[in-house]
Amino acid sequence: LQKCININPLMEIIKKKYIMFIDESGRADINHEDPFTLTGVIFEYKYAVSQGDYVCSLRKEMDAFKEYCFGTSNIGIHLTDISRKSRAFEKFDDSQIKLFYDELPLFLSRLECTIISVTVDKARLKKYYAPSKEPYVVAFIHVLQNFYSFVNNETVESARIVIESRDDVSNLKVQKAFFDVFNNGTIYLDIDEELRDKVKGFIIAKKEDADYREGLEIADILCNPLSRARRGLIEANPKCMQYGEKNKIFKSVRNKIYTPTSVNDIRNWGFKEVPIVEPVGPWLEKMR
Repeated sequence: LQKCININPLMEIIKKKYIMFIDESGRADINHEDPFTLTGVIFEYKYAVSQGDYVCSLRKEMDAFKEYCFGTSNIGIHLTDISRKSRAFEKFDDSQIKLFYDELPLFLSRLECTIISVTVDKARLKKYYAPSKEPYVVAFIHVLQNFYSFVNNETVESARIVIESRDDVSNLKVQKAFFDVFNNGTIYLDIDEELRDKVKGFIIAKKEDADYREGLEIADILCNPLSRARRGLIEANPKCMQYGEKNKIFKSVRNKIYTPTSVNDIRNWGFKEVPIVEPVGPWLEKMR
């Protein structure tokens, strides 16, 4: 006898809560020549946020990685300090810094996350846009545009944004940029009431904040290497070791970079340089 299998075409959609952590690389000053980059890393909320007695998976993974590389989990990760062997990392041996960089690509490849990284070309910004356009605000709006595209999915129940606190004036500017997009959308993105209702919080937090520390550390780790790779440079240049000629960090997370279209279309989405003044073709695998 042939068995009958009942398949329900209206299977319940499992919805999840998400949170995006944002960090920066470079100076936001329009008159400073170096590029400016904002990077957002999206995690499932329960995976990345510890609260009360609950210890999230990301904290456990980060603590184990810190312990393995540095012999302690009681240290805040800041990639610039590690690269320069300064501040809290001055006391560590060169071999420990090398171990960190050697193991970092594999560690990052195992994280469950989605990445949005936007670099501002300040020379082009000054040429094509009014002087009032600030690099930080321009980058943040493009990160938000990608984030809202990510959130605009039936599997997303809600989302929050955590951004590292800066000075009071900068915090005020980024709050204004957030609410401008939240209330009005952008020329590329119309935000309806349903999408707006999904975004439940915008949080400005210190990097050492107990609830959000690990997520901000991951955003810090990724921001500068992705910015350098996007500009065709070797992604890292630690002072105490020869890094090599391959962009191992970029390659380890490439498939985590956000794009709702083709995987080769990342330059128009989660791996973007702005302003875009001409059509951008597929990303060619020219990276080292």
